[in-house]
Amino acid sequence: MELRLETMNPVINLLLFLLPILSSLLIAQTFNPLSSYQPLQVIDGAGLYKKQLTNGNEAYLQVINLGKMHIDQITGEVDNMGLNEGKYYKGEGKYYSPFFKTKLFSEVTDEYKKLYANNVFSLINCSFFEQYQSSSQLSFPIKLNGVVISGGTSPYGPIKQPKEKYYTNIHLKALVWNSKQAYITDYDQVSGAPLNQKAVNNAIVTYRYSDHPAKVLAQNQANKYQIIGTLDKDSVKGDELLLIMTVNQATLDEAADLLRKLGVKGDIITVDGGRSTYLFNSQNGNIIVPQLSNPQENPAFRHLPHYLGFRKKTKNQVAPKILISQPVKKILPKKDQPYLILWRDNFDGDVSIKLYDGNKLIQNIYSRTASDGVHEWTPDISVKEGYFVRIYSWKDRNIFGQLQL
Repeated sequence: MELRLETMNPVINLLLFLLPILSSLLIAQTFNPLSSYQPLQVIDGAGLYKKQLTNGNEAYLQVINLGKMHIDQITGEVDNMGLNEGKYYKGEGKYYSPFFKTKLFSEVTDEYKKLYANNVFSLINCSFFEQYQSSSQLSFPIKLNGVVISGGTSPYGPIKQPKEKYYTNIHLKALVWNSKQAYITDYDQVSGAPLNQKAVNNAIVTYRYSDHPAKVLAQNQANKYQIIGTLDKDSVKGDELLLIMTVNQATLDEAADLLRKLGVKGDIITVDGGRSTYLFNSQNGNIIVPQLSNPQENPAFRHLPHYLGFRKKTKNQVAPKILISQPVKKILPKKDQPYLILWRDNFDGDVSIKLYDGNKLIQNIYSRTASDGVHEWTPDISVKEGYFVRIYSWKDRNIFGQLQL
């Protein structure tokens, strides 16, 4: 029997129409291991799940769809710029590595909810840090909304004289994300790639999970860990899902194996864990909170320098705000040297940044710039004690925050 071309066209069109649907169904079935997890909160774009492990241990999985969720990097204000102390961005001693104010986890959570209310999904601690003090340097480079804000200072990494020989030649990893997808790739500390690329807006540099000192130097001990992988579920090029696994008492290998079983095929990274581990969810509250080394001390006094917040991209119902908290010490930005102005807000409009002495305007630092929470300022004048930086909403000067210098 001869099939005519005009008979075939509808069949071909139908197959072309059904192919993406069938592919999605097939991929959804491969993601079926979620059936072994208990859903704690599932919204359009994100889910938090719990899995009971052996010996009473627990694992918490977050599945974040970057097409529907926004990631915020939250740091404390700069306490000291750490000029020329960076070790991992474009060469040792070539970049700054600021001390960021370490902020109480409950303070950060309350502030995040104040800014985004019902859009908040979760918060975790993120970057490794160096000093357990009122301010701390971050271990590895960070890029925040287009600005590299730290060159990192860890002694446990590929520098000329690391504390442990193993770290001389390891490859650090960069987690890069945007509004559609995320990926994990090798980090090049000589060129700064991929953080040096204009198209990369947000990224963190960290360890591949198998290079974490707890695994390399501490015999892969069971502990609290946070590990991250990416996953593609729609067959379109690019991993649009970020999978974050927080374990209560497991080894890094066990935690990574949980992500592998969910379909993660690429690199798996680890972020700050151990006694610093923090996991908050809007529906379940504080699930894991940071603990101090002395069990008799109140764990509510645990301060951390860098967090990741996850929230829905839908329109915010909260009144617009600009928030800045004072650093531990007042430091004066120096003429012809870089200084980071950091703030947090909850609107998409632009801001203006101005320098004042009381009510007297000293300088327009920036007449109009995106309200993205970070501006690298290199003063071309001498800044005096008592000056303050004020950040205004460009549309409404009644909305502002200020930093006393």
